[in-house]
Amino acid sequence: MISNSKQQWTVGQIVKVGFVAGLEVVAAVATPGDYAPDAYVLSRKEQFYSFVPHKGLSKITAAEARVMVEAGKQHAERVAAAAVAKAAASARHAELVRELAIA
Repeated sequence: MISNSKQQWTVGQIVKVGFVAGLEVVAAVATPGDYAPDAYVLSRKEQFYSFVPHKGLSKITAAEARVMVEAGKQHAERVAAAAVAKAAASARHAELVRELAIA
């Protein structure tokens, strides 16, 4: 997520990239593991764009936009499942510590 900017890069916000103004943020797609900045799917009128900081803005088709958004959703689901599993393991550990302290 872009944080050092005067613009808000959250879904639904209108941003400007270079000289192209009026772009709506459709999705922020995390790019884990490659140490690259997050990618963004942007829309203006009937056209979709992909934006990666330091790599620029490129036109994409609706199908490519759909694939990028789906990949972002799948990544978010994996992260959420991992967080739930970690919280469950932590709760089990805390319960074991409590049982051992009582005994």
